Amino acid sequence: MKKRVWKMAAVLVAVCMLVSGCKGKAEKEKSQLPMEEMTFSFITIGKGDAFLLEIPHEGYYMFDTGKKEDWDQIKAVFQKKSVRELKGLFISHGHKDHAGNVEKIMHEFPVEAVYISGKDTVSYKKIDICAMAEKAGTAVEKMNGGEVLSLGNAQLSVWIPKSEDKRNENNNSMIIRIVYGNTAILITGDMEKEEEAQYLAENVKIRADILKLGHHGETDATSVTLLERVKPEYGLITGNEEENPDSVNPEIAARLMAYKIEPVYSEGNQLAIDFISDGISIRTEKLEKDS
Repeated sequence: MKKRVWKMAAVLVAVCMLVSGCKGKAEKEKSQLPMEEMTFSFITIGKGDAFLLEIPHEGYYMFDTGKKEDWDQIKAVFQKKSVRELKGLFISHGHKDHAGNVEKIMHEFPVEAVYISGKDTVSYKKIDICAMAEKAGTAVEKMNGGEVLSLGNAQLSVWIPKSEDKRNENNNSMIIRIVYGNTAILITGDMEKEEEAQYLAENVKIRADILKLGHHGETDATSVTLLERVKPEYGLITGNEEENPDSVNPEIAARLMAYKIEPVYSEGNQLAIDFISDGISIRTEKLEKDS
């Protein structure tokens, strides 16, 4: 009788393990099913940041707006993609190569809300971003860090330094991480080593497939520690060798090569480079100009 009980118990344990194992596998496979494609566009404007995100059934979001002289290129991207409005406009900080076209965009396209750091008291004031938004009838959302926003099937998290760096405005950049299925994108503004050290010390998820290198790929950002933690497949560098031969730093290029990270520069004749994800894998396409 005891043997029969032990045998029955062993069978039950085996069945439980099998069911548990199958359930785990099914859940894992379910999480890896392809989703409708999301597109993250790296707009080709040389030394300046401008990114457009298209989320299926949700709409378009913009991250930084480049320099004023980049407007024609940005507008051409909007026209090519039939952008009629923006659900959100995120500005990492108020420098002219990141926020140069805020007013233009809000004047020519409806924008639901502009998102800025609530802890940067200097750089946004220089361009009077709040007055621009008020004139355009656009809401201003001041982020304090730690916010998580649902953008359709994507999730966006915000990180901001706890204290403002009044000596170096680059280190007040608002950091954005976007997750879509198993794909993650990390946008770092002009983050330099001081802000980077704070970010790495925080208990936040930072792994990403696509990393926008801090401060245009200069050596005052993008440490080995950051690359080891983020583990990106692509490193986006908002610099253009033709525009500025020093913008493509050989030390950073070598660092990316050592970690088998594909560098992508803001140069070439295309309007943008599109990173297209189904939540599992990423492919790239050039968004060409109309002939």
